Amino acid sequence: MSTEVFPDCVINFVFDLHDASRRSFIPSEQQPQYSGVFREITAKYFPNTNWPSAEAIASECHGDTLFLALYNELTLRHLQSVKRPKVTDRIEGWHTYRQLFDLILQEAPDENATATSQTLFLIPDWCFDIMHEFLYQFQGFCQFRTATYAAAAKTAEDPDKS
Repeated sequence: MSTEVFPDCVINFVFDLHDASRRSFIPSEQQPQYSGVFREITAKYFPNTNWPSAEAIASECHGDTLFLALYNELTLRHLQSVKRPKVTDRIEGWHTYRQLFDLILQEAPDENATATSQTLFLIPDWCFDIMHEFLYQFQGFCQFRTATYAAAAKTAEDPDKS
């Protein structure tokens, strides 16, 4: 159990977003949570800091592993937009996306599933933002890796100039 303290609006947001994505499947309920409430709470309480950890809010979504992975991605995306990511942040980001995609694939219905067996609903904006940020971070990591290799190769060619 986490000892983090955070405003009630965070608890309400997590509960409502979880409900909209895992129970009600109603876009008009999820859209304002994702596009509005998250930004409002971020601006008021977390403009340059981390949101509460997934462990701290887990009780508001009954420990739903997939939802917690979505929450991690959402809050990581916010943090990386306000701070310059370090190598460890990029690695953490990779693990966050890998876990999220693995969990989504685990819950994907098989060919025998009926149309009523839906377990997750995300608005198209959220899906786009997840994929866009994943590709952006992948590109950034590739650029970082290339620059690091180039610097190492330059140093190896001429060690006296380092």
